[in-house]
Amino acid sequence: MSCSKGKSILQQHKSMYPHDNIFNIYYNIGKRTPFLVKRCELGLARSSSEDRRIDPNRDRTFLVETVKPRGKYGKAYGKCFVNGKPDDSYRQKCYPDIKDEEIPCAGCGEWVLIDVPGVSLDEIFPIHKAEEVLQFGKYKGKSLGDIYTMDYQYLYWLETTDRFFKIDFEELKRLYPDVEKSSDISISERIIGFGKYKGKKFSEIKDDISYLEWLVSIGKISNDDFNSLTTI
Repeated sequence: MSCSKGKSILQQHKSMYPHDNIFNIYYNIGKRTPFLVKRCELGLARSSSEDRRIDPNRDRTFLVETVKPRGKYGKAYGKCFVNGKPDDSYRQKCYPDIKDEEIPCAGCGEWVLIDVPGVSLDEIFPIHKAEEVLQFGKYKGKSLGDIYTMDYQYLYWLETTDRFFKIDFEELKRLYPDVEKSSDISISERIIGFGKYKGKKFSEIKDDISYLEWLVSIGKISNDDFNSLTTI
């Protein structure tokens, strides 16, 4: 069964993750406001001088209330929160000339979406079905169903790179029940088809316990597989 002719997965899904500027986030969520964002650590380190790093940034978020696009970027306005409470000390100390609750560095590409109050993120980012066509990456132009039959591990990897990109694996397993069956090959002999160990056998990475634990957490290998590998 081929699903090569299907609905397109919008390219914007790729452009937004794992981080993007506030304006692209605004467009990707359908121009909804307000929405909650956070500046990632990497962005703070890249763009701020030492004297601007007044806190580790871990608990600082911005509730974007107004977006005024201009050209590719524009200006964004909203409230700053630290530990969930209003706290504008960051803007006051680092950007004393900022006015009207403008969010500094809104055009940099180091923001991540946290929440859209009152709207389910499942509604904004629906689960992708077998007939949908991927518009980015090495399998651009192919349906998720076709990709699943060729390289199902790629789809699992794709989901791990984007916390809002969800694939209907239950549907895929129902349509293609034999794809993931590999009971005739032991976990130690299986070839990894993704990530930093791509091309290696699982037996070759058995000592990287943290990586194996991560694979269990995302459903790439089972607890039994983990136990088998770590007792070799």
